[in-house]
Amino acid sequence: MNERGLVVTKPKIRRAWWVALIVVGALVAGLTPVLARLRDDGPPAVRRDGYLPHPVPAAAVPSREGVAPLVDKGLHDAANVRMFRMHDQVWDHPVAQAQWGLQNLAGWRATGKRIYLDRAIANAQRNVDRRVESRGAWWYPYDFELARCKKRPLLRPRWYSGMSQGQLLSLFVGLYEETGDAAWRTAADRTFLSLTLPVHDSEPWATWTDRDGYQWLEEYPENDEPRGEQVLNGHVFSLYGVYDYWRMTGDGRAAEVFDAAATTVRRYLPTRFRVENWASRYSMNCRHFHLKYHQIHTRQTLRLYEITHASVFAEYADTLRADYPAPALKGRVQLERGTHVGYTFDLKGQVTGERTVTLARAARVAADQRVRVRGRGIHYRVTEGPLAGYLVPEEPGRRVLLGVAVDHRYAPARALTAQPGTYTGFTFDRAGAVTGTRKVTFADVTELALGGSAWVNGELSYQVAAGELAGFWLAARGDLAVASAAG
Repeated sequence: MNERGLVVTKPKIRRAWWVALIVVGALVAGLTPVLARLRDDGPPAVRRDGYLPHPVPAAAVPSREGVAPLVDKGLHDAANVRMFRMHDQVWDHPVAQAQWGLQNLAGWRATGKRIYLDRAIANAQRNVDRRVESRGAWWYPYDFELARCKKRPLLRPRWYSGMSQGQLLSLFVGLYEETGDAAWRTAADRTFLSLTLPVHDSEPWATWTDRDGYQWLEEYPENDEPRGEQVLNGHVFSLYGVYDYWRMTGDGRAAEVFDAAATTVRRYLPTRFRVENWASRYSMNCRHFHLKYHQIHTRQTLRLYEITHASVFAEYADTLRADYPAPALKGRVQLERGTHVGYTFDLKGQVTGERTVTLARAARVAADQRVRVRGRGIHYRVTEGPLAGYLVPEEPGRRVLLGVAVDHRYAPARALTAQPGTYTGFTFDRAGAVTGTRKVTFADVTELALGGSAWVNGELSYQVAAGELAGFWLAARGDLAVASAAG
């Protein structure tokens, strides 16, 4: 009843609102224990496909790639420690120091010159001296501010990187192997521990598990959520450190981290990093294409095959090679008689110029690239004659690079299945000329040992590693099939 003595009826819509509020309140009250249990359970269980680390010859250990030059022309301080310039200042950079240390360690192994070992020790010791100790582990800080791509948070000092933790782990393992000094074993033990610890709100961290259960060795940890940029090459370089620690110790924890990290690559490389017929993406959250890092991704997946023996990684390496082959080379291109058109392109693959040449007879011209042009296939960059400076499209039977290009070696050998029939294998010299042939007939389906694959005289070819055709190349045609991971 209102002030005038009249009865007032509230609108039905207001009653409905109150009913809805009561229902929502009841639902929230019922879900509260469930949400609490989810919080208590923590992140999802880490996924592992079951990849086992395998020993490899010393020369094939992934972290041993690259030998430092004897004269260091890069930025370094008086102690021969690699330094980094940013924001008009010179800084310590743990990854750069780890990589320079590893290259010097490789120089020591190759030459026995003490200067290499001394430089490796100096770069390792710098990081030991600068370490931050947390949760029993050693961490190696970055003291400069770093911006990433758009919409990614600024990394503010001090920040830490799973890549530097893994690369320094490789360096410490290598120094212990070379010197026997227990101090390096301690450094390796404490550094490996950092790659087993979960995310912590107020302490350094370098690994995290995404919502689907895949574990990342994170190059650029972000504390806001927390999560990271999910950088492929940094993840794999850190995995190499875990592998080195496993080689040294046989530690079961290292085998578990190795398995989880390899599983993450298996899951995301084909769906989130690979770009069909182009260079792969640098990371999952900075999704630009990167021509340089595409070649690193290709090498890394081939190394993962060697240390896991899982054929899926060899398949990934071959797929990446086909998408965007390593462009640099020195060779000669066979141009058959007839008309050939050379092009120039902009970065988007649009034609910016062309030149037509008609040859009365076949010719061979020098080239310095076999490169994919965006949206237009594989081309050779000619460096002599009327087409010098132009790109000519690869065309089997018409325009081919002579010899072997973008060679992949498989250790262990993969399985190559040949259907019944007659096959002719070839050997070639460096110029692509045939130096030998061998003909073999298989009455039944036959499995051959595949030691390598490459483009030979412009055609994808397989090199057999054992048996009657050992050392011979077979053109990759319909009656040959490489066993797949699903096979």
